[in-house]
Amino acid sequence: MRKDRLVPKREARLTAIVISREGLLLAAFALLVMVFTAVFVSSLDEVRRVFHGVRPGVTLEGRQVAGLLAAEVRRVVEAMAERERVAPRDAMFFKETGEVIAEEPGADVDVDLTMARVMQAKPGEAVELARVTIVPTITRRLFNPVYRVETDRKVMALAVNVAWGDEHLPAMLETLRAHNVKVTFFLDGEWAEKQPELVKLLAGEGHDIANHGFRHVHVAKMGEADIRDLILQNEDLLGRLGARPSKLFAPPYGECNQTITSAAASLGYTTIMWTIDTIDWKTSEPQKVIDRVTRKMTPGAIVLMHPTVVTNKALPAIVEAARKNGYQFSTVSELLGGQ
Repeated sequence: MRKDRLVPKREARLTAIVISREGLLLAAFALLVMVFTAVFVSSLDEVRRVFHGVRPGVTLEGRQVAGLLAAEVRRVVEAMAERERVAPRDAMFFKETGEVIAEEPGADVDVDLTMARVMQAKPGEAVELARVTIVPTITRRLFNPVYRVETDRKVMALAVNVAWGDEHLPAMLETLRAHNVKVTFFLDGEWAEKQPELVKLLAGEGHDIANHGFRHVHVAKMGEADIRDLILQNEDLLGRLGARPSKLFAPPYGECNQTITSAAASLGYTTIMWTIDTIDWKTSEPQKVIDRVTRKMTPGAIVLMHPTVVTNKALPAIVEAARKNGYQFSTVSELLGGQ
């Protein structure tokens, strides 16, 4: 009985030894496969970097980036850009001293352009970040009302304030169309709310649409917060009517002080006044309106008008006289853009 029992034990040991050797062989084979795979993949990665990575010896701001793939370059550039970024500082009015604190430009990095420069760089090339300057939205210039634009060009702008007189606008548009003149219409919000189709017509004909406040009120008696609300309400309305208003504000009644210009400037608006006032709402004689303009024509002048019968009668003669003297007409926005 003992002898019979010993035989299976020997067989079991032999089987265990056999399995152990087979496992060892399998493990060795697996290891070889893993090593081969790692070498193969590594070789593929090296090949990919040679053909698709940054060329040898290329540096970015002194940092070696040779062999990096596009995704890796982007991560490097974004990290460097984050350190370079500086937010711009808007100009502001200091009430305590009456001083306007000048704006300060910000700095940023064009990540895509920098990446393109790195990936296209020749071997050994030293690449720099594509730095860009960020111009502040609110500049010192916005705190000064514009009466006239400094320019050597013989160009003027017609600024038409509209809070009434909608019955005269179709005739005015016809004259402007016939003479190929674009003007800036400063629209009152309450008027625009009642005349949405006229607003769309003015904008649709390519005229510059600007802000005359939501209500025709005495802004000189208002605080900054209320003036800002007056401007923003109108901006929102004109935008909803599809007018895309310019950042220009003509104060109702032509009232202007530091509070008004500061309120407008804080919203990125330029306060627009005038060089020549036609006073077309106070006369029935077209020749008086014509003379007021033609006698004071000057480069960069802003001519204030309203939609009236007398303006419509005077307008053709004003345009013809101006052109005869070598003047062209632009919108207020264009005039400011040409500074």
